[in-house]
Amino acid sequence: MRHGNVENPKGVIYGRLPGYHLSEKGKEQAAAAADRLGAADIGAVWASPLERAQETAQAIADPHGLDIVTDDRLIESHTTLEGVTRSVVGVFRNPSRWWHFRNPMRPSWGESFTEIKDRMMSAIQDAVREAGGKEIVVVSHQTPVLVARYGLGRRRMPPWLGLVPCETGSVTTMVLDGDKVVSAAYFKPPVRVPEG
Repeated sequence: MRHGNVENPKGVIYGRLPGYHLSEKGKEQAAAAADRLGAADIGAVWASPLERAQETAQAIADPHGLDIVTDDRLIESHTTLEGVTRSVVGVFRNPSRWWHFRNPMRPSWGESFTEIKDRMMSAIQDAVREAGGKEIVVVSHQTPVLVARYGLGRRRMPPWLGLVPCETGSVTTMVLDGDKVVSAAYFKPPVRVPEG
């Protein structure tokens, strides 16, 4: 699962920076995901140590009476762009950053997909073992979730990974038989329309 929407009024790439919590929309997304997973036989909820993931995981864990297992392997991918505004101007304003975009086929601006896949798959395998045959929920961040989805499906990561759906608060459900994915589903929390 990807954490819910974040309170980010300055529109920065927050990456691993502390202090970024769920917005009201993010709390609603986490509640919708918790409703979606309400009937699941969840044996473990694992999450990234970052606040937004912990808050999302708490919404999932509470109805099942579970404690969250915090695992650093589930953290946001490392990027050299932390603290930069998300606009193209913000990213490319500083010429020293240009070198990091020398190869658009891989994230040369931070952690590689292989590194992300290795740590995510390791954490997921540990979570599965500890869940005792029950379902697990892993709450992480956009790129790690996408990379894990491709890793579990034993597919190569496309360079356009950011174009694959993985919205805030979304839940990707994968059913495994051994190490083979036998089915997958994607849930995006509904957008609440303001009254009036």
